[in-house]
Amino acid sequence: MTGATLFWVGLSALGYVYLGYPLLLALFAHLLRRRPQPGDGAFFVSMIVAAHNEAEVIEAKLRNALDLDYSRDRLELIVVSDASDDGTDEIVAKHQGVVLIRQEQRGGKSAALNRGAEAARGKILVFSDANSMFAPDALLRLTAPLADPRVGAVSGALHYEADATGSGEGLYWRYEQMVKALESKCGRLVGANGAIYAIRRSLYPHLRPLDVNDFRVPYQALLEGMSVVLVPDAIAVERAAPTVGGELARKVRIMSRALPMFFRLLPSTLTAGRPFVAWQLVSHKLLREIQGVFFIAMLGGAIWASVAEGAVGWPALIVQMVGYGLGAMGWLFSPLRRLLPIQLATYVTMIAVASVWALVRWATGGNRATWERTERE
Repeated sequence: MTGATLFWVGLSALGYVYLGYPLLLALFAHLLRRRPQPGDGAFFVSMIVAAHNEAEVIEAKLRNALDLDYSRDRLELIVVSDASDDGTDEIVAKHQGVVLIRQEQRGGKSAALNRGAEAARGKILVFSDANSMFAPDALLRLTAPLADPRVGAVSGALHYEADATGSGEGLYWRYEQMVKALESKCGRLVGANGAIYAIRRSLYPHLRPLDVNDFRVPYQALLEGMSVVLVPDAIAVERAAPTVGGELARKVRIMSRALPMFFRLLPSTLTAGRPFVAWQLVSHKLLREIQGVFFIAMLGGAIWASVAEGAVGWPALIVQMVGYGLGAMGWLFSPLRRLLPIQLATYVTMIAVASVWALVRWATGGNRATWERTERE
């Protein structure tokens, strides 16, 4: 192998992840698109919110949920407090009709969601975060596809009030929503938006402590041969993480937890006879989580080619160094992140660093079941 070959392998892998996979999805979406079937849409819904020290936002969340355009007698609101000690429980307890479940010892989000699902009375479970505010019609729109008996889970869309980091996260989400829309047209959305998604209670899997819930929960519907779809008009709104560091930490946590889930779920997917979903699992999840390896291959290949092969490797090396340089400027000088080239470079750099960090964290056993809320402005 030569340095140039290593560079092109890395570049080709990234090209497949971000261009090849969506293009193939577009083709399959055209071939596999199905019309919804009518069914009974009068659902009793249980909305479950896991909270740890969310006193700052929980009052607004409860009011938002109780004011939704959804029949109050068909909505159960459950808050599972994971050993909160900042007054979250007291705020929830003031709201009549809201179910408060407290975990006296911190067990993590998976344990909290399991507790909520066990206590829920609704046939449909809706999951949301304490800082995610639904549009008034979001719950109606989110649950509507479940009238089709072939649909097992539904994801809404997360909108950010502002890309507060200036890191390009808003641009990433627009791209990600495009990919999710194509998967949805195939009836096989891999992963939901954790801020707003729903599943039939009968399909809910018992989560392991390190599971990424908005990946593992809807994926169970795919394993059962049911459709998972996206409703882009079912909208939840959050504020973006105010610092690049905060967003980096969130991505590292999610990526490092998703890796062991992939190796656990792929054999089950193949055993269940779901080769299309297995292809999606590899393309949309595994290759995304390990993409830092491809960035290293590109940089290492360019350096190798520059040293051993002279002028052949210099253009690739220069382009990458300029890109990483712009990314470093964006990290160090936040006002510069309002410039689109620096914003994109900052985000690409963050993704590369997060992936490598997540791989190291997973390999060294650094994952934890508990979580801390992302810092907010």
